[in-house]
Formats: sequence, structure tokens, C-alpha cells
Amino acid sequence: MSATASLIVTALIASLVVYCMLCSWQITQFALLNLFRHKRRSFSTLTAMVIGGVAIFTWGGFIDYAFWILKEQTIRMNVGHLQLYHPLWFQTSNKTLSLIKDYPTLKAQIENQPELAEKIATLSGQLAFTGVISHYENETSGYFSALGIEPVPALKLGSFEKMLSGSDLSRIKKEEITLGSGLAATLNAHYADWLDLMVVNSSGGQGALSLKVRGIFSSGMKDYDDVAIKVPLVTAQRIMGTQGVSKVIILLKNDADLPAFRARLQQWIEEKNLPLTIRSWKDVSLFYQQVEGLLSGIYFFIRAIVALMVIFMISNAMAMNIVERTREITTLRAIGLRPAHITRLFLLEGIFIGGLGGMGSLLAGFALAGLVNLQGIAMPPSPGQTHGYIAFIKTDSPELYAATFFLPVLTAALAAILPAIRASRLNIADAFKYS
Repeated sequence: MSATASLIVTALIASLVVYCMLCSWQITQFALLNLFRHKRRSFSTLTAMVIGGVAIFTWGGFIDYAFWILKEQTIRMNVGHLQLYHPLWFQTSNKTLSLIKDYPTLKAQIENQPELAEKIATLSGQLAFTGVISHYENETSGYFSALGIEPVPALKLGSFEKMLSGSDLSRIKKEEITLGSGLAATLNAHYADWLDLMVVNSSGGQGALSLKVRGIFSSGMKDYDDVAIKVPLVTAQRIMGTQGVSKVIILLKNDADLPAFRARLQQWIEEKNLPLTIRSWKDVSLFYQQVEGLLSGIYFFIRAIVALMVIFMISNAMAMNIVERTREITTLRAIGLRPAHITRLFLLEGIFIGGLGGMGSLLAGFALAGLVNLQGIAMPPSPGQTHGYIAFIKTDSPELYAATFFLPVLTAALAAILPAIRASRLNIADAFKYS
């Protein structure tokens, strides 16, 4: 069920409850008291609903945390919230022909826009290039994928990377680099070793430079660490023979500002008629999209199972109530109670038991999440990564509260419709013969 449909059904249920409380208070009282007539049956139904609700709450909180930690890891792995590219970047394999040429001017223009600058935490240019790297003393060599970075902004943009030895590039000379742990192992390179880089520069000629290893880092992504190099941007531009950058990375102060900031930045680019295109962190992170799709699919499946379980249990309980209360129902009809009142009575019973199940699910879910969050859950590395993490259950999502509470209410109300209609259509004369 879509979010809009859920809101509509919830509004209808709330309207029915309010109407019955105002216009049919006795019916509302009867519906509430009837829940306690068969305590064992009501308790077993509520227990099943709470177990299902707790599963929704804890799994939803777990994947919310998984999404959050993966998002933060992605954003702070030199991706940022937004990236600016030359429009040809995604249309050609020769990336040197699609660089952003005048990066200093572009950076100054963006920082001079108050509506944009006030929301930016870091703005940095990066130059990507590839080539061959050699360690002459050990007679080793390998392929590398390098990133020319501005060292100080990179402290925020690469904050999830772990330095294994040495230090980052924030206080270094121009002729120093940091290596991914996998590439360092391939080259048998260590702190203070000198390495030789050879590239094809932006003019099509060869560029070569000897650089000193400042540090070795691990991003937690094996494929990246096996080829990764970080170089000061000015050094990267010198070896590539260009003053341009491949992309401009923008890290925002607040994640919630992303939609509005992107819209304003797009408007500014169009006003200035700049040859730039915008990509968000999610657009360029295929791994995140795949994980989100997988976990969201599992979560939908769990909610569907819980909804079906609630529907069958409520329907069964209501059907048994009708059988056991046949004489009571027909007596109420005989003394003048209309079929609509009988329908409302059973609908309210379903809604009330769903509401109790939803509140119980929230309380039990909070209690279980609190226990789990005392220590967390040690998770193994994700596919393609080398580091695990400690997972927790997030309990600060309004959407999670709504799913946990309203799903039992909605499904209980839907499950009560057919039994309620059946009860209202009992034939009085025939039902009095029932014993």
C-alpha cells in the first residue's frame, strides 16, 4: 500500500472512531469492553501482533542505521553531497577532454553566493588520472588510479578513511603522496619510500614524477585500496599538464539542505549559463543503491508477512466471536439496533485491538532496541569491503513509528470488515434457533 493510500485509510479509520465516540458512545464502550470478554483469545491475538510489530520496528531501525552509516561512509569517501562535472564527462572515455577548466574562478563565484555559501561545509576540486607506478628499489610496479585533492578540505571529505601508517596530506610538501593499503602491499612500499609515477597527460604526451610516500590508508573497500593514490591537487595538475579539475565536490553542513541546495545551485548554473552538470552522492553510488534496494525489499516482505498474519488472526477471532455471540447479536437486532450499529461494533473491536497491538509493538520495540543498543551488533564486512562495523537500531524515525503503529491498526480494521458485515446480516428469526 502506498503512503498516500495509507494516509487516506488512516484518516477514514480515525474519522470512524471519532464519529462513534461522539454519536454512539455506548457502541464504543461495548466494543472496548468486548475485548476483555475472551481474555485468552485477545491475549494470544495481541501477542502475535506485538511480535510482528517488534519485528517491523527492530528491522526497520536496523536498516535505517545501515542506510545511515553507508550514506555517511559514501559521502565522506571523497564523494560529498554533490558533485559538479563538465557535461561531456559522462559521454566520453577521454576524461582529459572534459575537465572543468577554470576551477579557482568557479570556486570563488560559488563562495560569493550567500544562499549557497552558508550551507557549504567544504568545497574542493579533484583531478582523477591513472597510470603506472613503480618502486625501483624493490623492482615492483602496478596500475594506479589517482586522485588529486586539496589536502585541507580532504580531511572532511575523507574522514572515514583510516591511516595505517604515516599521516595524511594536510601538512606535506608537494612531492608526497598517500597509498591505498592494497597498492602499498603490491609495491612493498612503506613510509618515506620514493615511487615513480608515469602517466599520459592531458596533451597526449608522457608525464613522469618521483614522489615520496607520506602515508598508507585503508578505506575499507578492497578494490579501491588495491589501486588508490592520493596526490596534492597542484602536483596532480603539474604531472597532467593542466590547470583544470575533473569534478568539484561539495559537502554540506546539513543533510536536510540537499534538495533545496541542489535546486538553488541548478538555478544559479542556468542563470550563469555555465557548462556544468550536477550529480548527487546517491547518483554516483551504485553500491548504495543496490544495498538500499535489497534491504528495502526484505523490509517490505517482513511487513507483508506481518500484515497477512494480522489479517488472518483478526478475521479468525472475529468469526469465532460471531459464532459465539450469535444470540447476543440477534437480541440486539430484535430490540431495535440497526445493522449499521452492529457493523460499527465489530469494526471498532478490530480497530481497538489493532491500536493496542500497535502501542504494544512500539513499547516492546523500544525496550528491545534499548537492550541491543547497549552493546550493538558486530557486523561482518559488506561485500567488497574489508572492515566490519558495530550496528545499532535507530529509534528516531517518524516513518518507523508510523509503520509500527498504523500497520496493525490498518490491517486489523481491514480484517474486521467482512466479519462485521456478516454479523450485521444475520437473519433474526433463524439466528434465535441457534444454540
